[in-house]
Order: sequence, then structure tokens, then C-alpha cells
Amino acid sequence: MQLTRKVAEKMGSRMMHYAIAQQLAPESTAFSIGSLAPDVSGHNFDFKSQTHYMTLNDDGKTRSIHPEMFAEEYQQQLLLNMFVRGYYAHLLEDKVWLDTVFNPVIRPQLGTQREQKLAAYYADFHTLNLMIAERYALRPLPVPDFTHDFAGAQGVREIGEGDVPQVVRDLREDFEPVPKRQLVMLSLDQIEQYINTCVQVVQDHLSALK
Repeated sequence: MQLTRKVAEKMGSRMMHYAIAQQLAPESTAFSIGSLAPDVSGHNFDFKSQTHYMTLNDDGKTRSIHPEMFAEEYQQQLLLNMFVRGYYAHLLEDKVWLDTVFNPVIRPQLGTQREQKLAAYYADFHTLNLMIAERYALRPLPVPDFTHDFAGAQGVREIGEGDVPQVVRDLREDFEPVPKRQLVMLSLDQIEQYINTCVQVVQDHLSALK
């Protein structure tokens, strides 16, 4: 499969992934960090396609995400490594986002005023951060134990040295206040439904691992 070279969609936010991780494995910092790890790519389009195991669809425009490719590559680590299990959870969650939110709900609205609507969509993510944090009683991750909590990242070829500490710092910044504004493209109810769906989907997939 050929990885895409352009990324147009914005998938689930760090705060959404963190909220899901805290419901799935609240006692495991390594799982939470793993659930953030694929987003180390930031705005690097090529790299994001790699960290998210994405391929270009036949239409040449949209993309699909393939958690099963990651699961096949890291089959043994997925059984015991909480960081790797968190990484897998992130990919499953982003697939749910594309399948249930972006492609059926957001993409059809982008036929007109595309740039304006995309800007509002991106702004909604920032507005939602503290709303999600309050709804799920989230607190910033504690300073991780680099020997224990990051150990699982070793051997995951998509993660480079320094990547994981950066994404943890990025999450801490997501707890910073932003100017208040009305949500435009997304709603908190929609995000709560998405998070509930992801918890069930990830639980089912992790339970099925052998």
C-alpha cells in the first residue's frame, strides 16, 4: 500500500484521545502517552501519513487509516506493552473519527466556503479542549518517568528520540485557557458520543488480541 503525501483532514484531538485513554486505563501513564504518540507528526503531512498508517483511496483525494497494519507489525508488543496498546488505540479512534464524524458530517459541508469552514473546524478543537477536560475531570499528565513510561516507545519505528516528551508538553498546553467562542462545526454532545463509541471499539479490539 502506498502512503499518502497530503493530509487534509484533522482527526481526533489530543484531549479527546487523552479522555478516552483515561477511561480505558486510568492507572497507566504509558497507555496515555502511547495514545498521544501518533500525533508527534504535527503538521508534517508526509510523516503524519506514516505515523497514522494511512493510504490514499481510489478517488485520489480521501484517505483511509489502517490500524490493522500497525497491529500486524507490532503483534507481540500489543499483548503486554501499554505504550504500544495506547498507540493502537489512537489509530482505532482516528478511524472512528473519519468514519463517523469527518467524512459523513464535516466533509459534505466543505463544498462552499471551504477555507472559512475549515478554520472554524480547527478553532472548535481548541475551544473544546477545556470543555472536554471539565466534562471528564481531566488533569495534565504528571511529569513522566522517562525510564518506565517512555520505555515502550523504544522499538516503535515511527517514534523518534524526543518525540514523546514533546507530545506530552503539547498536551499540557491544551489545558491553557483560550478566548471563549461559540462552537461552529462541532458540538460537545457530538464529542461525547464519539468518545463513548471509541471506548467500546478500543475495548473490543484490545480484548480480541491474541
